[in-house]
Amino acid sequence: MTAPARVGGPSPRDPSKDKREQEDKARRRSAGAERAYARRAQRAQNLRGGSAAPQQKVASKAPFVVLVMLVLGAGVAGILYFSTQAAADTYRLQEARAEAERLTLQMEQLRREVALLESPTDLARRAGEMGLVEPTNPARLRQNPDGSIEEFGKPSPATKSTPPPPPSSENPPPPAGQQPPAGQTPPAGG
Repeated sequence: MTAPARVGGPSPRDPSKDKREQEDKARRRSAGAERAYARRAQRAQNLRGGSAAPQQKVASKAPFVVLVMLVLGAGVAGILYFSTQAAADTYRLQEARAEAERLTLQMEQLRREVALLESPTDLARRAGEMGLVEPTNPARLRQNPDGSIEEFGKPSPATKSTPPPPPSSENPPPPAGQQPPAGQTPPAGG
């Protein structure tokens, strides 16, 4: 039993006759045609797995492909890292802005308190609480262009009103219905 003939292959009937025909055809072909037939035969052999030359090309490309994949992987990892850092920086920036706004509001509140405490009415009130009095006719001084000092007005001594009573060493009685603090005795007769 003979194997079926392959398309484009030698006929299984008479191998010697086929060889002679191929040799005759080879003598009649041009050099360009010979090269084309040689390339065709090489491709057919490669398809059947008979040659190692194409595998060498693939093997020589493998390190390059691995290198390209590593570079791409490093690039993707770098992009992910930097985008994560940018997001974290955005959150830190928002927190810093909120803190700056809070501190600005606190600074404005403190400025208002200082301005209130420096106001003449508050200074006069606190001075009165300390027992200070306002002079009735103060004298004023002026420096002349030649450097001498000139006094205007007749100073008069301030009249002292009765100072506020000093804090007593005894504790005042607690309001009705409350217990005295620990360690104190309730006032007698109450």
